[in-house]
Amino acid sequence: MKKISYIGIGLGLLLMSLVSCEMRDELKRLPEKEEMKEEGWFSLDVASTAKNDQVASKAVFEANDVNPLLYPVDIINALTGEIVFHYATYADLLKAGQKIRLTAGKYRVVAYNYDGSQVNASERPYFKGMTEFEVLAGKTTKVNTTCRLQNVAVSIALSTDFTTKFQDDYSITVTNGDGGVKIYSRTENGKTLYFKVPDQKNSVQLVVKATTKTNVQIAQNYSVVKPNDAEGNSNLVSGDEFTVNVGVGDEPSVDPTTQIKLEITVDLTMHATGVTIEIPTENIIFNESGTPTPDPTPDPTPDPIPGVTLTGVPATHTFSSAGVMGGTETVPTIQINIAAPKGIKKLMVEIHSTNADFIATLTNFKLNVPFDLANPGDLLPTLENAIPDGIGLIAPNDPIKGKTAYLFDITSFMSMLSLFGAGDNTFTITVGDGVHQDVTGVLTVNVTQ
Repeated sequence: MKKISYIGIGLGLLLMSLVSCEMRDELKRLPEKEEMKEEGWFSLDVASTAKNDQVASKAVFEANDVNPLLYPVDIINALTGEIVFHYATYADLLKAGQKIRLTAGKYRVVAYNYDGSQVNASERPYFKGMTEFEVLAGKTTKVNTTCRLQNVAVSIALSTDFTTKFQDDYSITVTNGDGGVKIYSRTENGKTLYFKVPDQKNSVQLVVKATTKTNVQIAQNYSVVKPNDAEGNSNLVSGDEFTVNVGVGDEPSVDPTTQIKLEITVDLTMHATGVTIEIPTENIIFNESGTPTPDPTPDPTPDPIPGVTLTGVPATHTFSSAGVMGGTETVPTIQINIAAPKGIKKLMVEIHSTNADFIATLTNFKLNVPFDLANPGDLLPTLENAIPDGIGLIAPNDPIKGKTAYLFDITSFMSMLSLFGAGDNTFTITVGDGVHQDVTGVLTVNVTQ
């Protein structure tokens, strides 16, 4: 259900034609001999009705995000894009006397709580309002702007049965399919997370990992698809707010590789109308293959070039640590073939393990959280070098980003894994080409003593 959280901002623009030559020279906005008929005054009045008890949203916003006195304000020349005036806060504008002189012409006023335009995922909501206006000499112009939530919001609610049957090491990875990734764990329980609105996407993806009280691990994927009748727009748009309720569902199997369907319900609330619509069961797609299901309503002119495909996952491998160390057993050959005709844009890897020593090593290398092999950044030396300086997951001087085909061979990594002894390990691999739906596969490696 769609929630359009908003902050109402009234912008009053008062234009006056009286200005002195002394003020003209001081502000340097007009030529020396510009006639007074070319000048006007801009007056901004900002008022907020967005207090936490008034916003039609399930999210609870921090005071600094709903107080317009703290909002930066930009006055921009609409033709050149130049910021004519910038105030760090609306309160500063009020202290300056509120009136601003402008040359006759077209402008836009922008107010926002912070610049979140390039933030893919955050715990802080991004509000913004923008209005175009024109300064006419001797005229009064009044403009009203509404600052709206610019994100897609996602909240996770766990049932009592879930917390009773599963340990508190669960994680729920949420992605918008366009670079925005956040992980819910016990420490994020009850929080609302905010994602950048993806381009032409109609779903969010969930990867649920949990361990039962009897130490059975599960890892499974879901696509939550926005209904076609959600205000006539099936694509995700700013203000969409999902509340995902996760229950136990089917009784977990003793087989760690068995995909278990949890009980998941979702709603999307529309703030403007106050209507809450429950997303139908068929819009929550359980991906038994470990690969997110593509959008059910394809573009009328679909891209003839196929998207990403993974070969080699889901899969489970088992070997003995003692056997490998004693030379009586070899580690399994584990390879994942990645095909991405439009080029790999990201290759995310997330590792979980029941082996405390292995997790400690990952933490030391800053790999205990999802990392991107296609965009390694500061992690490049760690990912290229082998133990003891790194983990050797990628070949040196061989960038992955942009490749249309890549053999992800982690066989040598298994030798390192055997050094830590017994443990159950899961590797969640997500590949995206920036055009099609991301594809996720889960690899399970069980190391016995």
